[in-house]
Order: sequence, then structure tokens, then C-alpha cells
Amino acid sequence: MQKNNYELSPRLIAGISLCLAIIPAIVLGVLILKYSVNVPIQDQWQISDIFEKFNQRILSFNDLIAQHNESRKFFPRLIFLALAFITKWNIKYEMLVTFLLACIVSINIYLLNKLTIGGSNIKGLIIAFISNIFIFSTVQYENWLWGIQIVVFIPIACITSCILIAYSRLNNQTKIFICMVLSTISTFSYANGLLAWVIVFPVLALVQLKFWSDIRKNITLYLPFWIIGFIANVTFYFHDYQKPLSHPNPLESIQYPYQIFQYFLAFLGSSLGVNSSIQPLNNSIIFGVVIIIIFIGLFSYIIWHIKDYELRSKTISWIMLGSYTVISALVTSFGRVTFGVEQALSSRYTTFSTYIIISIIHLMIIVGEDAIKKYSFLINRSLLSQIICWFLGIITVIQVHNFTYSVDKMKSWKQNYLKYKGCLLVIDFTHDNCQNLIDPYYFEYIKQRAHYLTKLGFLEPGLITTNRISDLIDMSNERQVEGTFEKLEYIGNNNLLATGWAIFTDTNLPVDAIILSYDNLQGEPIVYAVADMTMTRHNLAKELKSKKYLKSGWKKILYTHRFPQGKINVKAWALDTNTTKVYQIPGTYIVNNNGQNISVLLGN
Repeated sequence: MQKNNYELSPRLIAGISLCLAIIPAIVLGVLILKYSVNVPIQDQWQISDIFEKFNQRILSFNDLIAQHNESRKFFPRLIFLALAFITKWNIKYEMLVTFLLACIVSINIYLLNKLTIGGSNIKGLIIAFISNIFIFSTVQYENWLWGIQIVVFIPIACITSCILIAYSRLNNQTKIFICMVLSTISTFSYANGLLAWVIVFPVLALVQLKFWSDIRKNITLYLPFWIIGFIANVTFYFHDYQKPLSHPNPLESIQYPYQIFQYFLAFLGSSLGVNSSIQPLNNSIIFGVVIIIIFIGLFSYIIWHIKDYELRSKTISWIMLGSYTVISALVTSFGRVTFGVEQALSSRYTTFSTYIIISIIHLMIIVGEDAIKKYSFLINRSLLSQIICWFLGIITVIQVHNFTYSVDKMKSWKQNYLKYKGCLLVIDFTHDNCQNLIDPYYFEYIKQRAHYLTKLGFLEPGLITTNRISDLIDMSNERQVEGTFEKLEYIGNNNLLATGWAIFTDTNLPVDAIILSYDNLQGEPIVYAVADMTMTRHNLAKELKSKKYLKSGWKKILYTHRFPQGKINVKAWALDTNTTKVYQIPGTYIVNNNGQNISVLLGN
């Protein structure tokens, strides 16, 4: 019989499966490049203190190990310091390190899959694809787009590396030593990094030992060293530890057992349920219930067959990986429940909650195959396989459905922090709510840090040093702006409301920031305020028949007490935060300030 020329070869199928498996990572990488903003935010300003001390040659070990919130970020600080001086603190490189850490986790998960499940390469790559949908999930958008969140990925990278090492052919002493080093790195990277000591040792003790006598001997021999390492880490970690003033006392949460339970379940289910437009908290709790029931069910089956060495060896790594999520959820529930149960839906926490789902994916396959082998007379192989496939298909579809929601969040993140960056660049010249946007409590501190970082060349671009618009205009007109300064109207108390819309024509995205200016006594336009950006403009998008105009709106209340007397021009300018160049938006309004009243005389 003639061979079908259209039959796909195993190598081609494996190649297609490999491409499929890495698609989630590629897509995420593109999104990070597209929506990341090179500007320090929130806790990154505190981290920047070490750059100044290093530059002045006064950086000490105590500075690197110092407590930051609830963590001691010693190893991340070394990464931040190295990247800062190599890249002039381009924060996008911190995001690159975060992405690479996720790649390490993905590779570790794939190799563990091959060791514990086995089978064909195609089977392994399909499971890897489903796992990667969660590992590189855009639901974690805050962690992907905030450089300091390297700290969140170091512990799981260390834990999965330790688990993989436990399966290796290295001798036990070497395994213990390497895993103690990695657990120490995990501990002094992020608060929940201490869990490495709890998660890793059971895998080291159980994974390759067939007889209980050997297990007891192994535990007796190496557990003391592990405990000494753990106690040393804990002692050093909590030496001179101070509870952050802004964080609640975990003991207070005991008063709210029901809320703790809700928080715990919502934490577990948030990576699946957070996208729901209706009652995301309730949906996340429901998903959390399903997840914990499945995990407990699989765990119970394994305990029931604990004497089965092969089953024990294959599943211990996934049980402990799932336990990492469960313990993280419990600790966070007690520590954060007084902030409100809704906080469990934070995008930052999905990096922890996702690993119980990955654990369940692998455990279902291993336990399913084992159950078919042991109870073939009771279990319909075809039906069980269909149940597993349906489960994997449903969670995959849910996660893909979350993609659109998460990308919208990434867009909003970029637009919000472009405005933030615009406020930061003109921090010396605005007298409005930029202080509230940047941080009213730490505003002067951030202002001082921004000046030093500009001097050091670590803020790109540096702070704008002039309030004269004429010095900022891009005379080469490299970019074009589409939009209009639509209206300037008097709203009482000598205040004016400015509104309009604008996009950059080369990107078809809302402009980075809008600067509003007024003329000084010499008739020169002077920087005055940064507008509130990304106002929704449904009518404009409908009129111009394009969704690109939907978030292009801006508005600003102008408090005119700083306006000079007489007739002055008020103008709007689009700011490119990468070049600090401005482009005028069509529309100029003449305002008369007679010292007592403000009036808008003319607009064009």
C-alpha cells in the first residue's frame, strides 16, 4: 500500500508541540516590551538608596540585608545594584530578569514532568503548554511590569530547582548543600522565601528512597544539618526585625475566622476567577473551593497508597509544590485579611496561587494512570481520561479567556504610569495633584531621590530643568499629534476646567501626558499642570469610527491663583516621556485675570 504523503512525521509533530509549548512565553515577552514603562515607582525609590551609597563608597552589608517591609531583600538588592550600573537603571532590564526567572521555573517544571510522568515528547510538551499558560499568565501583570517584583519569582525558581536537584544523580551531601544554599537565597529575597526550607526537605527525604528504613536513616543523617541551616536563617532573618507600621498584626485576624476562610479560598482561586465582570470575589472563592477539594482528594489517594514507592516518588514533588501555594495562602490570609477579603484578588498574589493548579495538572495525570493500573476492574479508562482532558481543557479555556482582561489591565498600567512619569519629569514645576499621584507622603523624598538619580544618570530621561515650553518644543516634529484642546470653561471660585483629547499618530495610542501652560509676564508659555489622562470618550470613538480614540480623553481643573494678571494664553501640549519633547495640541484660549475674577474671552 502506498504511504500517505500527507502523514506528519513524529519529528514534525514534536516540533509543532515545542512551538506550541513556548507560545505563552513569547506572547508574554512581547506584551512586557509593549506595555512596560521605564520609571521607578513605589518601593523602588527606597531601593535606589543603595545606588547612592555604592556611588559614595559607603554601602555596607547592613544596607543590603536591611529589612524592607516584611522582607530582607539581600540577593535582589545585589541584582538591582548590578543592573543599575550596567544599564543606568533601565528598569525594563529588571523585568527581563523576572521573565528569565519564570523561564527557569518553566524549564524546571518541564523536566520534572519528564521525570515523573514520562511518555512521549509530544505528551510532555502538551502538558508543558498548559503549565506555561499559567506560569506566563498575564493575570500576573503587576509582577511582570514592576521591576522590583523580581523578589516574587526568586523563591519559586529556587524551590523548583531544589526539587529537580532531588531527582538528580548527585550524592546526598551535594544535594543537601546545594539546596541549603538555594533555600538561603530564597529566604533573603522575599518574605515567603522561608517556605523553601519547609517545602524542599520532604522531597529530598522521600524522592529516591524505596524502603522506610532507608528513609529513616536519611532523615536521621541529614535532618540535623537542615534544621541547623533553617534555624540559622530564621535567627538571622528576625534579628532586630520590626513589624512594618502600615501592616496589621496577624494576631488581630483571629477575630475574623470566616473572613480568613474566604480570603484563603479567594487567594487560591484568584488566577481563574479574577476576570469575572460579575462578582469576581465570589467566583474566585468558588474556584478556590474546587481547587482545594481536588488537591485534598489527590493527596488523600497518595496517602492511602503511601507504601507504593513509585507513586510516592512521582508525586512528592507536586504535592510539595501545591503545598507552597496552600501555605502561602494561609500565611497571607492571617497577615492581610484586615485589609479586606477583596485584597486576595491582587494580581501580585496570582504568582503564588498558580502553582497549586500546575501541581493538580500533573497529579491528576499521575494519579489517574496509577488508579487505572490498580483498579482497572472498577474504573473505566476512557471515562477517566475524558474527565482529566475536560478538566485540563476547561482551566485552559478559562485562562485564555483571562488574557483579554489582563491585557486591558496592562494597557491601563502603561497609560497610568506614563502620566506618572510625565508628572515626575516636571516635578519641579507643577503645583497640582501630581503630588497626590506620585505619593503625597513621600513626595519630597521622591523629589530628592529623582534629582540625585538624574545627576547620577540613572533616571532616563532626567528631570526637566526648565519650565519654559519653548525650550521643550520638538523643532524637528519627529512625532505628530492628532487631537484638540476642546474646551476651557469657568467653573467658579476662579477655577477653570480644561478638556480635550489627543493621540500620537505613529502609535495610535493616547499621548504619554498632557502639559497645560499659561503665559508669563513676558508672554512665554510656562509649564503649569499635568492633565488627568485616559478619559473614556465613547462618542468620539463612535464619531471617528475607531476604538483608538476610546481612551484618548483628558481633563484638568486649573487653580488659577498663580496666573499673572492681564490677558494670557492657555495651551495644551503632548509630552513624549522618552525624549521630554512637547507637541502643541490645536486650540488656544485667552483668559483674562483682572485680579479679582477670571474669565475666558476667546478660544480658537
